[in-house]
Amino acid sequence: MVSVEARLHPRMSIEATADVVGEEVVLGRVIADISLGGCRFEAPGWETAGTEVQMVFSFPNLRVNLPLSGVVVRSTEHDLAVRFSSLSDEQKWALRKHLRDLQSQAGG
Repeated sequence: MVSVEARLHPRMSIEATADVVGEEVVLGRVIADISLGGCRFEAPGWETAGTEVQMVFSFPNLRVNLPLSGVVVRSTEHDLAVRFSSLSDEQKWALRKHLRDLQSQAGG
């Protein structure tokens, strides 16, 4: 079930990858888009909706890694969408900062 909250945050296309650990372990998956609420991977879904996942995002342009947790909200033959969950205030602050820094680098 996708909540209304899923659209409260603008999505950004950025250069980043994530290692995702759920029922499966997938390393270096390219992120199609990301927001403060979640992210989407443009690849056939490898987890089922409702699966809790731990992710480590790598932002090469910033040379930082950020661990976040989430829940799979959509898994299709085209993509896998994750809503961030149980984030600490520090994780929320770091995500907001990194996305803002990436936007600044992109000139937007």
